Amino acid sequence: MKDQLPSPDFDRSRYERPNQDWECGWTCDGCPCRIGPSPTGECRATAECRPVLEKKEGEEKGRWRCTRPKEHGGPCADGPRPDGSCACPIPTCQPRRSLRNQRGRLSVAITAATAALLLIGFFGPWRWRFISAGPVSSHHQGVVFSQLRHSWPGDEGCGACHSAAHGDLREWVRTAFNTRPGPLQPHRFPGGTTREMTELDRHCVACHPGHAFHQPNVTRDHSCSACHREHQGPGRMPAPRDTECLSCHGNGSVMEASLKKGEQLPPAAFNYRHTSGRVLYQVPRPEQGYTKVFKSFAEDHPEFQLHSQRLTDTNSLRFNHALHLSGLRQHNGQALDCASCHQPDAAGAHFQAITYAKHCQSCHALQFDARNPQLRPPHGDPANVRAFLRSLPTQYADLARRSGLTAQPDTEKFVAEQMRHLRDRVLNGENLEQQIFFAADPSKQLAAGAAPNHTTERARFAGCAYCHEVGPGGVDGLPRIAPVFTPDRWLIRGEFNHAKHAIVACTECHSATTSRQTSDIIIPAKKSCTECHSPAGGVAHNCATCHSYHTVHGPHAHQHSKR
Repeated sequence: MKDQLPSPDFDRSRYERPNQDWECGWTCDGCPCRIGPSPTGECRATAECRPVLEKKEGEEKGRWRCTRPKEHGGPCADGPRPDGSCACPIPTCQPRRSLRNQRGRLSVAITAATAALLLIGFFGPWRWRFISAGPVSSHHQGVVFSQLRHSWPGDEGCGACHSAAHGDLREWVRTAFNTRPGPLQPHRFPGGTTREMTELDRHCVACHPGHAFHQPNVTRDHSCSACHREHQGPGRMPAPRDTECLSCHGNGSVMEASLKKGEQLPPAAFNYRHTSGRVLYQVPRPEQGYTKVFKSFAEDHPEFQLHSQRLTDTNSLRFNHALHLSGLRQHNGQALDCASCHQPDAAGAHFQAITYAKHCQSCHALQFDARNPQLRPPHGDPANVRAFLRSLPTQYADLARRSGLTAQPDTEKFVAEQMRHLRDRVLNGENLEQQIFFAADPSKQLAAGAAPNHTTERARFAGCAYCHEVGPGGVDGLPRIAPVFTPDRWLIRGEFNHAKHAIVACTECHSATTSRQTSDIIIPAKKSCTECHSPAGGVAHNCATCHSYHTVHGPHAHQHSKR
């Protein structure tokens, strides 16, 4: 059976002709007539039936029979009149328009009004304000963008981003129907805009060169306008939604394609980050790349690579966090804490680079001569240290003059006395160089090669090897000191703002009080972050909190050009 059956509760006797433009005025009383109104809306009812003349064989006059149908009560008791008219006349009604007709008229009226408003809006004096989707965000209200806007037609400068703005109505219609999803694709509206690059996105890249780049192994560029939703108000542009990130990182087939593409690329293709004056901790790229499929940070986001691969700090400088936080006091009497060395930069988001002169020298001064603690060799270059040590008579003479000994005999006497005390300690200049460069144990009272039976007070400087890796093999017979590598960015694929975490104690996240080796990386693990950054913690945990899609590939000047 192909014909659709009526509903079980369908009452054929109450059928009211819904496809006709007019219906009987007695419908609301529950007794519509069978004939119904005419196509022009006039009542055609006269009587309940049209009697039929029945003649038997041989009869001339016959008899009139009532034809009222059973669903309307069947034949009446009185029957037709002798003249054949119905004895049950029906009073005329005022037919009314059917619901279908009313809806049709309303639709036509709305369509006509909409068309009229569109024509007035498109061709009226307020045309550009009429088509504007709303004010642009503060990101697009700068001086450069304002100049670019005024170079395009219309008060709002829509043509700066929308190329069809300087076309006619036909161009607008063509552009609208070429959009995905278009006007004839309402079923795709709930899914939002397309994630493929569009003409609008190409305008974005023209002003923001290089920002289409994300990773070398992406299989397609992501739409700019899908993440950066403009015309949401005059303030800051809303942050990208997680659904945009998960369209790739939550899609197994996309990640599989990215993995295969990455396997065909040389390792150098992924070494694209510019230091910009920062010291970055470079981690080896995993064999599978960064293609793990996940749904949220709090649930199945991968562990930070520093911890998942048990990476270590490769800095050659010897440093013991636990020792420095064990109650040691500075010259001002205050105990050392994290803030003694880790001081925020101007923005507060990161910390200033650690330097010897600013953070170490006050406690670890290069005082090789306890009798003259203010005389210190330079820090940082073995050649300069050797030159200083081989010019000690001159250095002592300068010290004498700075101390107020202006007479030449007094200066010479001071120099001779200091050199004699120094020879008593180290015998000769070669032994002094050995002590300065290679001594590493501050507990010893005498340097290697010191004269016997002399227990003079040892200076505070233990030797270069106390903090640095020192060995032979340098240029011109100098010792070789391993370069110091102190990163100031550890998680280079994410962003962290210390200023926003100032209410949290450093040791709640960083296990500095138990770290005794330089190789320890005391960056907190993901578990420490999810205590707050999760639905349970109540703090923002979306992708844009830490990550940005844009990884600018190479230095690009921010430029604007009229296309």
